[in-house]
Amino acid sequence: MADRSLTANDNPCLSVIIPVYNVERYLGRCIDSLLNTQGIENTEIILIDDGSTDESGRIADSYAEKHAVISCYHKENGGLSDARNYGLNCAKGRYVFFCDSDDMVVPGKFCKVIEALAKSDADVLLWDGMTIGEDDSVSDAGYGIILVHSGLEEGREITGTEAMVSQIKDHKKVAMTAWLRAVRREYILENKLFFEVRLYHEDELWTPQVMTGASKVQYLKEKVYCYRIRENSIMSSPAGIQKKHAEDLVHVMDKLHGYYRDKITDRKALKVLMSDWADTYLWAIKTYEAGKYDLRRDIPRAKIFSAAGTLRSKMKGLLLLLFGVKAYCKLAG
Repeated sequence: MADRSLTANDNPCLSVIIPVYNVERYLGRCIDSLLNTQGIENTEIILIDDGSTDESGRIADSYAEKHAVISCYHKENGGLSDARNYGLNCAKGRYVFFCDSDDMVVPGKFCKVIEALAKSDADVLLWDGMTIGEDDSVSDAGYGIILVHSGLEEGREITGTEAMVSQIKDHKKVAMTAWLRAVRREYILENKLFFEVRLYHEDELWTPQVMTGASKVQYLKEKVYCYRIRENSIMSSPAGIQKKHAEDLVHVMDKLHGYYRDKITDRKALKVLMSDWADTYLWAIKTYEAGKYDLRRDIPRAKIFSAAGTLRSKMKGLLLLLFGVKAYCKLAG
């Protein structure tokens, strides 16, 4: 018999959208962390089975049968962005939160998110995260700088652009992942802020668009989200996947350059964002060895050099400008 201790809510304050693809080992732990959260009855949990070929779809159905706050949808495989967009179209909550199915939340912290959203009128609510291992234990994987919104003050309401600039000035990074924030659903729909499909690094494009358009952003200084470090990391992926990452990052960075130029009217803020853009581009070229691929001719070397803000970045940009992508990948530190 189905457990109806958690009853369906026709007007949830939050929709938790979870794309599901071949995560039978982790899915139950992800959902249980949400169900163990006080106040979860004021939310809806939407599972989007994106054409899983393992037991993930069956596990998702089992949870939906037992808990009224959970609904499960099955679709052909379309990738993470497509599944997120599908879930967004199903959502009824005032806010939406995109949670990855191999990750978890901290129940004692996530309840504070639900409480905050019940009272909030912000476009975006931010929180922090931490890394966990395969066994759910907290690990120090060196990702802290991109999982914590350092530079922001809890309780202070600012614009999304101000939030990004503050983080860059504080530690030269912006927390870009979609799952470190809840976004007002009507704000997303009104501005057509859907994820670009079939794209790796979709968050690096979506998050700046969401943030820079937001007039009200709040920050909850709590480590709410648990990002799992899995054994099959991106950097150990086959060469074909590496090329896809490089190609998509070039696409994202080029699109983001145009977006910043068109949308950011504050010259000082634009300068900070463009400096961060150049730093990220230089990192991506080196990390994904873009010099190996034909896409190196598409990389805007002059724009990167021009936007670079620090002396170190200027030197890297000059190396890229004068000697090209292939040489930069070999010589840059």
